[in-house]
Amino acid sequence: MLKRIIPVALLFILLISCKSKSAFSYNQEIAAIERSITPAIQTTENSVRDFYETQKFDSIVAVSGRMEKLVQQKIDEIEGLKVPKAKDVDNFRTACLSAFKITKDIYTNYKKIGLAATEEERQKVIEGLQKMVTEKSEAVTKMQDAQKKFAAENGFKVQ
Repeated sequence: MLKRIIPVALLFILLISCKSKSAFSYNQEIAAIERSITPAIQTTENSVRDFYETQKFDSIVAVSGRMEKLVQQKIDEIEGLKVPKAKDVDNFRTACLSAFKITKDIYTNYKKIGLAATEEERQKVIEGLQKMVTEKSEAVTKMQDAQKKFAAENGFKVQ
């Protein structure tokens, strides 16, 4: 009897560990995509601030357009990742994509600031942008919570 149980138990453990490894790998791929874009975000945020202060609106359009494209590339990368058969993966994936899409929308609005014909138009965009920054903060928190839950459900810890 024991000879039959041991192979079945080992097979079960092997299947569980494979799912955990693929979930962990998926998490690592998402984290690598996020890390790869962070320096560009920081540089662009500083540039947009400086260009706004010096009223170089055409430069805001240029750097924001580049970031818009870069963020879309990262969204495409995430959408192209092979999704593992793991617990709570859909929630994690959706939360990640939401955070990236809001980030892209912010750069779209920066571009609108640069393209605005009047100061009044610019101020309207800025008002909407302030709400969007709050939404991004909430989306990042949701993404982090979803990541922690995803990790816990699949037997690994977020690093």
